[in-house]
Amino acid sequence: MRGASDRASAPSHPFRPRLGESASHASASIATRPSVRAARDSHRAREFRAGASASGNSANAFVYDASAASKPPLDIPHWHSRALVNDGRVFTETFPVRFDECGPNKRSTMRTVASMIQECACNHAQGIWGRAQSMPADMNKANLAWVCTRLHIDVHQYPLWGDQVEVKTWFEAQGKIAARRDWEMTDVTDGTPNKVIARATSSWIAFNLEKRKLARIPQTVIDEFQVQALPGAPVMGFDYEIEKLPDVRGMPGVTIPESHSVRRTDLDMNNHVNNVVYTEWLLESVPDAFWEKYDLKEIILEFRNECHDGDNVDAICCRECGPSGVLNCEEKPGEAQLVHMLLKRGFGMSPQEAEVVRARSVWREKK
Repeated sequence: MRGASDRASAPSHPFRPRLGESASHASASIATRPSVRAARDSHRAREFRAGASASGNSANAFVYDASAASKPPLDIPHWHSRALVNDGRVFTETFPVRFDECGPNKRSTMRTVASMIQECACNHAQGIWGRAQSMPADMNKANLAWVCTRLHIDVHQYPLWGDQVEVKTWFEAQGKIAARRDWEMTDVTDGTPNKVIARATSSWIAFNLEKRKLARIPQTVIDEFQVQALPGAPVMGFDYEIEKLPDVRGMPGVTIPESHSVRRTDLDMNNHVNNVVYTEWLLESVPDAFWEKYDLKEIILEFRNECHDGDNVDAICCRECGPSGVLNCEEKPGEAQLVHMLLKRGFGMSPQEAEVVRARSVWREKK
């Protein structure tokens, strides 16, 4: 469960346009990479490739790929890094897909997508509420924080190493205690930003950090939402339903637990395990034979409890539907579903306290 408890005062807004400027114009003026630098970097990249070719026998050289080598050198594009658009109601950020974010097939992973959308959301918060702020000042004063309770990521196509990906995010209040945040990810590598490759939605609640319970969103914050939020634009559609995920403990066919111990590098600025790490842990419990037959398409996570330094966590999963599944449901042709849990190990914990995350993953057969 991811909360935020920034205590610093809110300074000026880094992405807010100056008086008399549109949001898109002001953002572009500070976020565009100069064409001179792009040309210089492109030249350096060509020199690096030439050097890499000359040292092909080195242990650190990249694996040679004839099909990639036949293509012309990739010029670094002239792109906008961050901007507030749609009258300041939508935040957009462009990310390059880095080498360490890709797997053996040279494509990014679900962890990469989860990390990009998280970063985009945090930068959106800074853009409207101030540098290093993840919530409005009135929530901070009331000792309230936003806590993510649910996340659903649906990936149509994973971007390749070196691709440019534009992530857009927006939010909308859901009553007095909750909000919904959505994302849309587009491949803009070839300069035509019209190929949507992933989308995601999430549920957030206002949480009182002192009393450790749900709280109402301050009215001043709801009033601010009138100019900050994008109403009536759910990325998953108006007929999207939130389903409660099953408890897989004791179900037949559950995998042998994959154990994880919380490391320092798993902790975020809120001093608990980051949501992106949970995604990684859940998928580690999936058998190798499943990865060989299927590609991961979707993941849905319900966050139940936090994990801290020193905690030990078991990841388990099982088939949800079909002849070997645990529930009486049907899968779409060419797809398979798994249900997962992350459970703390320790004495004296109730079943509710031990439960960290419930999840469902949807897979499609490899082509």
